[in-house]
Amino acid sequence: MDSPQAASSSVTVEYTDPSGLFSSVQPVIANKLPLRNLHWKSPTRPVRSIESLRIGFTPAKNESDERKSSSDAPGSAVTHRRHQIPGLRQTPYLKIYILRCDDNDTYKSTARKALREWIKTHGSSSSSSSSTSSSAAAAAATSQEKHDAFEWLILHVIQEGDGTEKVVPTSKWGRTNTTVLEKVKADFNGSSKSAVDRVAQLRIPKPGSTTKLPELVDQIEDFVEKVKNGILASFDLRVAQYEEDIKEKDSQRSLPGWNFCTFFILKEGLARGFENVGLFEDALVGYDELAAGLDAAIQDQLEGSSEQHGSAFLTNSEDWRERAKAALDARTDAKGPDGNGEDVAPIPDLDPADFPIDQARKTYREMILSSNISIFDFRTYIFSRQLMLLLRASRAPSLVTEDPDADSKPGKATKKPEDLMLLAEVCERAAEFISLAARTLQADLEGGLADVENAAKSEIIRNIVSSWAYTAAHQILLQTFTPALTLPESSLHATEATLDEKQKQDVPKRTSSLAMPANRQSRPAKTEIISANALSSVHEQPGFEGPKLTPKTGSEQLASQRGELLLMARRLLEEIAGRCGWKESWTDLGLLFDDRDAKSGNMADVALDDESSEPAKETQPINSLSGVDLSQLKAALKSRKAFRAHYEELTDRMYRHYIAANRTHSTHTALADMAILRYRQSDYGAAASYFHQIAPFYGNRHWTILEGVMLEMYARCLKELGRNEEYVKVVVRLLAKYAAHIQSQLSSRQKTLDASSIFAEDALISEYVEELFRASGALQKDVSAPLTDFFGDLSVKPAILHYKDRDGFQLQLHLRFLLGKRIDIDSIKIRLVSANASTHSSEHWIETPAKATIKSSSTRVLVDSSTTLQGKYFVDRIEMRAGNLLFSMSGGANSNLPVGFREDVDEDEDTRSYILCYPPPQGLQARIESPHLVNLEALRTLELELNSGWNDIKTGVLRVRPATAGLRLRITEAEIVEGDLAIKTNSESGNIEFSKLGENTTVRFRIPYTVEEHPATLSARAEVTYDTEKGRFNYSSAHNVASALPISVNVQDVFKQDMLFSRFTVSPATMIPLWLSKCSIPSSDVYEVQSNVGVPVAMRVFAKQPASLLYKIQPREDTAASPGSKRALRLTVDFTCVDDECFDMVEKTFKESISRSEFAQYTTLLTPHIVDAFRSQLSTPEMEVIGLVREVEALPYAAVRWEGLLNALKEPTGDLRAWLKAWHDNHLTLSLPQQPSIRQRHIIIPVDIPEIQVVHTAELRLTNLPEQAPHAAVGQTITAELRLSHTRRWCTPDQREEAAGGGPLEFSYELHANPELWMVGGRRRGNFSASEGETKTFAVMLLPQKAGHLLLPGLEIRSFVPPPPQSPSTTMPPAVAAAGTPAVQRRPIACEVDYRNHGETLLVLPDLRATTVSLSLSGGGHGGSWLVDSERRVHS
Repeated sequence: MDSPQAASSSVTVEYTDPSGLFSSVQPVIANKLPLRNLHWKSPTRPVRSIESLRIGFTPAKNESDERKSSSDAPGSAVTHRRHQIPGLRQTPYLKIYILRCDDNDTYKSTARKALREWIKTHGSSSSSSSSTSSSAAAAAATSQEKHDAFEWLILHVIQEGDGTEKVVPTSKWGRTNTTVLEKVKADFNGSSKSAVDRVAQLRIPKPGSTTKLPELVDQIEDFVEKVKNGILASFDLRVAQYEEDIKEKDSQRSLPGWNFCTFFILKEGLARGFENVGLFEDALVGYDELAAGLDAAIQDQLEGSSEQHGSAFLTNSEDWRERAKAALDARTDAKGPDGNGEDVAPIPDLDPADFPIDQARKTYREMILSSNISIFDFRTYIFSRQLMLLLRASRAPSLVTEDPDADSKPGKATKKPEDLMLLAEVCERAAEFISLAARTLQADLEGGLADVENAAKSEIIRNIVSSWAYTAAHQILLQTFTPALTLPESSLHATEATLDEKQKQDVPKRTSSLAMPANRQSRPAKTEIISANALSSVHEQPGFEGPKLTPKTGSEQLASQRGELLLMARRLLEEIAGRCGWKESWTDLGLLFDDRDAKSGNMADVALDDESSEPAKETQPINSLSGVDLSQLKAALKSRKAFRAHYEELTDRMYRHYIAANRTHSTHTALADMAILRYRQSDYGAAASYFHQIAPFYGNRHWTILEGVMLEMYARCLKELGRNEEYVKVVVRLLAKYAAHIQSQLSSRQKTLDASSIFAEDALISEYVEELFRASGALQKDVSAPLTDFFGDLSVKPAILHYKDRDGFQLQLHLRFLLGKRIDIDSIKIRLVSANASTHSSEHWIETPAKATIKSSSTRVLVDSSTTLQGKYFVDRIEMRAGNLLFSMSGGANSNLPVGFREDVDEDEDTRSYILCYPPPQGLQARIESPHLVNLEALRTLELELNSGWNDIKTGVLRVRPATAGLRLRITEAEIVEGDLAIKTNSESGNIEFSKLGENTTVRFRIPYTVEEHPATLSARAEVTYDTEKGRFNYSSAHNVASALPISVNVQDVFKQDMLFSRFTVSPATMIPLWLSKCSIPSSDVYEVQSNVGVPVAMRVFAKQPASLLYKIQPREDTAASPGSKRALRLTVDFTCVDDECFDMVEKTFKESISRSEFAQYTTLLTPHIVDAFRSQLSTPEMEVIGLVREVEALPYAAVRWEGLLNALKEPTGDLRAWLKAWHDNHLTLSLPQQPSIRQRHIIIPVDIPEIQVVHTAELRLTNLPEQAPHAAVGQTITAELRLSHTRRWCTPDQREEAAGGGPLEFSYELHANPELWMVGGRRRGNFSASEGETKTFAVMLLPQKAGHLLLPGLEIRSFVPPPPQSPSTTMPPAVAAAGTPAVQRRPIACEVDYRNHGETLLVLPDLRATTVSLSLSGGGHGGSWLVDSERRVHS
């Protein structure tokens, strides 16, 4: 067996102390121990650093003891093998001879001889070759001696004060006698330069002296350094020899007689050598290799290939076999656990003596040497060594009591913290080993009891194996405990008896946190067992009292692996309890999602009327705990209550470890186990709190079955607690998850058929459904439930059904019930939202108050609507009520927001169901149009045409809702412009009330409006609520109206002395041709108007061919203009737009054709579609062609896009498609009448007569030219006079600008002429003043500069109001005038000039009478011409 120091991380240093000085030397070097920072350099390995190495000093044995210990006496087989198999004993790495010699004489006489004898006896195995004697010994050293290689060292000790070394005086020859230290070095150190210095000296003070010798520090450092070098040198030689021997033994593996046990001992010696010097990682690698080699050897043995070797392992262990037999014998008298026990005693911790994984539990190495070890024991020994190495490498707190130097140096710094990563590796390796070893132990016991016939054998074996594995798991948990791992507080009751604080610090022990009184009551129903952040990491919780730092490295890994060990221990406990008849599982709860019974083949007939089936379980025989020897495990299985208490404790610890490890899934799994345990203990408040935390976690990860189980248990707890409202909500979620789960298992064919057979045998789901209706009926408010969770295959047909005798429609809804054969629905409500919601944000609710039954197969439900809609509508929300349950479904993006607050979604991308709404052909229809009368002097208006259809309306309400921002309708000013109907407007509600509107009656309303801006299109919705003999109905339709005027009129005024000429240019404003049928300006009281055209006209007006109309306007002479009289005239234009004619013709033609066909019911659906197609596709050039030729070329079938509309109906429309194609083939062109047949549009435009202050009449008379065909010559002086006069009749007296004092106005004129054409002389410009009607004449001379028809010079006249005259009293002094104060200037006023010579030309001829020209052909190839002479026309 191993020596006592085998398990300690230290090396042995042997000392020989003939003078008894070690007791004085040891306190001097104590501060340098253990050795620090050793660096081992090996040729085959990287540099290894040894941080700390303890040294065990042992005195040397005398020669007789050594001979006795190495003899081959009978009975000492182990000591004999100690020389054959290295590594069985721990020999010293260094031998020290403590020399006390004070003078040279003593050294020469006795000390030198003693040293030589000691070196000869003890230094023969030294690896050094520095001295002659040691090198000779090293050459003859055997390999065994190399396994036990050591170094030697001579320590010369001088005690201060007793016998100090005498200093010998210098001789007369100049030589000095050497000291004892120098003589020792000269005698025993090598003479070469590479020789190792093996001599050290310490000068120690006298005992009790406090004097510090100055050289002692350096001497101690020198001694410690030589000790380090000696240990490392011997260690290096040993490792090299071990590796050489291991390599040799491994190469002989295939030879007969090779024994794995011998090889194991040899290789373990190397591993122990590493362990001794603190190289735990290298030692662990060695044991890992040995474990792999053991697995290979076992495999060879099982395959029978190891018979040629000498390594045959035992297949069973004798001690385990005897224990099992004892358990079988004791079972006959053993009593099973008490299932009704009441007392729950605290369960003590595991005693270290009960640790199953302990290298000292058996004489494992002797069993290995004798090849008398079982596979299980071999595995256990190897893992025990690995476990010890990992624990020591990690500095586990559980090993603190084994460190002899732990408390010996209180002045030293605090030891290094434990390595949590290595502790986590311990737990991980342990979990793997326990699983493997448990299977090995079971095979061991089964093989050992193969010849035993006993019915309880298998049960005993399982108990023994489970007990061993449970104990091993708890051993690892105790050994890996560390205060550095911070865990959250336990959610269980704290124990009443606490441990002493000192005991907690010394030994890592714990007590059960579940020690509770026997009469513990359940928690209150509202108690919160775990906080909202309980499942977060412990380092992130607000209540964590530790430093707010990041978690320690390895804390999460350690917590995770310890949690796995706790889970293993709990499973083992549950396994043993299961053999006692106690199971804490989910399989016996009768859950909806538990389908094990349906899939298993173990079915038994159960009487339906047997009410005592549950108590029958108690009559089952309860197995005993035979084979379970651990007292703690027996205490935990004493009773069912004790088992549950211990089970809950393990689960709670596991739960807290998983929280610290941030393992969210495992945390919730542990929490679920605690919840079901609380439920079984009738602690429904705690269980409900747990399930409330767990269910959302699984739901967010779409784990339907797990979420369903949690919801079902949560619902059961709420039912027991009487929390009815929460219970209903949870059951709704539960049934929704179950329905989704069941539907996922059905095939497509099963979904289409009647699925009532699926629920025929499932009474539990029906029970939950009935319970849901019962519980919800007891509530005072509605309970909402998602409709799609309870009803499947929901679809809405786009095509609606019309009634045959009244307005409204029916919506076709298809769906099926998922949780039973049928369900009765009290009412159905559907919200419809317009597909054009961006422009017309509208929604409508339709409701069917009648009851309906929805089956498990696809069921059609007709939802009645008394509201007539038009256009495409999405099914935005469906609400179905059954009792207090309200099943609802919302579609589209952001369905939880109101319709007006949602983001716009493209119609083609919207996935909601839709319907195509349209009124019946004979039903009520309303249409908002552009007004046919536009008076620009009044408010703009809209016109609404209302057709009653087949309805005899008694009373009705009309509402027009604007859909354009800034549009305000003035309902109170609405009027009837067509038809006979009594209306009443309500200014508060904005409604128009009417009554007695007969069948097929058309009424037209005109409604004024105002708008902040002027958009091109106005949007509004017409809503009509009306009562007939068949009930109350509603109508709603949205319309877009063009607000821009289709006509544009421009005017140009020319003022004369007594008349005004106005030219009106009429053109299209929208590039669409117009047809003018009437254009006139009636005379007024002030003005008389004459036109060049008649009142009725027939003119086609195009964008590039406008109409021009000229009107002469004269003030009436017989009527004096009063100050308040109106000067405006009114231009009245009657016109029609070509596009209106075109669309009207398309509408009439198509409606007439389809109304006579079998598809008349689609008239109001198809007609607007084809009209919109023409409106969107006809271009402006095509409109101009239509305006010229009066023919419309019909669009082809594909251009109208009928397929999109027909496919949207999702109904068989083959006949309708054929009819539409035939209609297009038969109507290639549509002829418009020569005169517009539609209603004309009438526009009244006010024409204002401008207020002109002054109108000048100017004439330039040429006086010296002939009257008949006046002409002039170039350079001829033309005398002319400029005659100017003015009138103020075109300005009303109240608007005239008068001069102060009633004086005349001031004017200025200027003639403008092109200097290349005219030279102007005389008064070209000037200022004058004149009264109204006064004529002024100014002389001017004109000289034409070139020949041709020259325009006469132009004239510009400006008018001014003169400044008021200044009185003498207001005359400014000269100083003020000199200061530059501006004088009062005259003020210009507006004026017009009637220049009668405007655009007049004068013929100017050259000033020549005759010219002589020479023509000759001799001047070259083409001849030439020359001007010979000329004669002027006028001679000066």
